[in-house]
Amino acid sequence: MRLLDVIREDLDANKGQPKGQLVVVAFRLAHAARSPVDRPVRWWAVPVGIVYRLLVEWVLGIEIPWKTTVGRRLRVLHGVGIVVNDGTVLGDDVVLRQNVTLGNKRGGLPCPVVEDDVRFGAGAIVIGDLTVGTGARVGAGAVVTRSVPPGATAVGNPAVMRLPDSPA
Repeated sequence: MRLLDVIREDLDANKGQPKGQLVVVAFRLAHAARSPVDRPVRWWAVPVGIVYRLLVEWVLGIEIPWKTTVGRRLRVLHGVGIVVNDGTVLGDDVVLRQNVTLGNKRGGLPCPVVEDDVRFGAGAIVIGDLTVGTGARVGAGAVVTRSVPPGATAVGNPAVMRLPDSPA
């Protein structure tokens, strides 16, 4: 899919959220500027990366490194304090709210893989070598340190999984 088509989808996913639109467009442009690992750095990628970091991280307070793998239609709601480790993988149609942290337990260790159509509540923390399954929900303030099955909801600290068929 072409970059402009992906950006258009991101803009539509963040309709009514100008800050979210700015973040996802800036991420897509910086990510596209970045050279593949097996090629030399493009001379113009460095200034793009610097502007991206200054604008998104320093001014807006959102850390999504430009080498992070992010699927289509990422949605950023009330984006302040979002931290995504560059080893994290985000699928399509993921929703991040304020103060969400996705990363590893210690430097160099694996990060979460977030499948498609996952929503994170404000202040959710997901760390470690785990998978958040398709259609899962992570509640506000949840601390997740083990995989969340597809369709389940993780709530609490430590997080407790509620499967779709189980009573509340």
